[in-house]
Parts: sequence; C-alpha cells; structure tokens
Amino acid sequence: MNNLFMKLYLKILLTISYLFVLVYMVTFYNIDFFRLITNNVIPFEFQSIIVSIVYLPALFYLIYRIWKFKNIDKNKKGNWTVLLIFVSIITMPIYIWRKDDVFINENGNTKN
Repeated sequence: MNNLFMKLYLKILLTISYLFVLVYMVTFYNIDFFRLITNNVIPFEFQSIIVSIVYLPALFYLIYRIWKFKNIDKNKKGNWTVLLIFVSIITMPIYIWRKDDVFINENGNTKN
C-alpha cells in the first residue's frame, strides 16, 4: 500500500509541467509577449510540440494512476479522467495535491 503514495518530488515535478503550460497559455493573452517569444525564443511551430512533450506525459501518468486504484468506483475514476482531459488547467493541481491522497485513503479503507 505504501507504494501508492505519490512522493513529494513527483508532485513537484508534475506541478512544474502544469505551470509550464499555464505560463505558455498566458502568452496568448498578451500579443506583445507572444510576439517576443515567437520571434526571439522559438518559432510557433515548435512551441506546441515542446509544450506537448512536457505536458502530455504528466497528464497520461495521472490518468494511468487514477485507473490503477482497484477499490475506487469506476464512475469516480471516469469523472476524474474526463475532468483531467478537458479541464486540466483547473483540475490537474487539484488532483495532484488533494484528490490523489483522498483516492489512496478510499482505496485502502474499502476492501473486497
């Protein structure tokens, strides 16, 4: 059971990938900042690839982790999967820092 707990360094690493995408999304709200990054740092064609390489493995890991729990209701797991896929900008830090621990406790308290 102890191996299910997400270590602090893993939570921080997953949060960093989330923050990277959040900062990237903020650049779309300010056209000057977006032009600065696109013209001076990296072309736009490569920006989405880099963001995907950083963000998608973290997202896939969290979804894999949700479905690894044996004693959690499939409806709850499905709801959190959909939330992570479609509204991950809000739900990813909530799952990383709160809901994963709740799932661990629920998984340990419910025995078949």
